[in-house]
Amino acid sequence: MSIKDVKDAINIINSNIELADFVGEISPDLIIKAENMLGVNFPESYKYFLENLGCGDIYGQEFYGIIKEDFINSGIPDAIWVTLKMRENSGLPNYFVIVYFGGDGDYYAIDCRNPNEAPVICWIPGVSTKDGLYTKVAKDFGVFFKETIIDAKKNW
Repeated sequence: MSIKDVKDAINIINSNIELADFVGEISPDLIIKAENMLGVNFPESYKYFLENLGCGDIYGQEFYGIIKEDFINSGIPDAIWVTLKMRENSGLPNYFVIVYFGGDGDYYAIDCRNPNEAPVICWIPGVSTKDGLYTKVAKDFGVFFKETIIDAKKNW
């Protein structure tokens, strides 16, 4: 798990805070409620992100997380709400948690089957299936989060 990568990304965010908009700290109890709602265990790197940032954006890149306790009557960038909608509408497997939208119809999700080895994958509704047709893009959320921010900063 790459908590160090999340911490590095948070340092970048804090040094450019005027360009960032994050919800802020989320309680451990609310994180557990979110895991229970989705029936998964989040990897430690994603929990660390949620505990410290909740959800939000920097350099035009929006990372999904937790906004509030009401997951059903929510919206983007609520990861629990969008994951439930994608399960319902695109056959997203129950072990994926959507954390990012790529902009071209592609979503990025954490594979939570094994929270100790939880890669981020690219899910394309109507193309991807639970049996495959999705692509691993990062070894874990921390790497994905940090690399996405670094790339966005270069292009800002």
